[in-house]
Amino acid sequence: MALQRLFAQAVRDHFDYFAPAVQQKIIADHSLSRLAKAMVDSRRVILVARTPEKLIGYAVAATSKTGLNQLFWLYVDPDFRGANTGLSLLSRSLKHLRAKGAHEVWIATHDYRKYYERQGFTFIRKDIVHGAEMDILSFNFREQ
Repeated sequence: MALQRLFAQAVRDHFDYFAPAVQQKIIADHSLSRLAKAMVDSRRVILVARTPEKLIGYAVAATSKTGLNQLFWLYVDPDFRGANTGLSLLSRSLKHLRAKGAHEVWIATHDYRKYYERQGFTFIRKDIVHGAEMDILSFNFREQ
């Protein structure tokens, strides 16, 4: 599956703030079978961006009964950045999460705090996620 290949490549090549063992665990946790199960789970949102030739980006998000709705992954191949592909994936993800009843969405980011703040997210705190320091941000639909 192209999504799993792109996901694994992105983690190995662009998420180097995670230790190698953590990268391997993240890749294993997003195996082909697990991604396939997530695609049919009504709480999950998995979106992709593609050119006619290949997959160039993805977003993985989920709603929760506890109210902790999250955008877990948003990635665009560096060769295709700057054309609002990431913004499109983000906007579509938020729209899907809202349609599933989310009032607030959380994200952890290592490098893109300012990007998410420009899109309406609010910085909450710094935290350690998978051994890396991350910025935790929240998007509140009621404030938009």
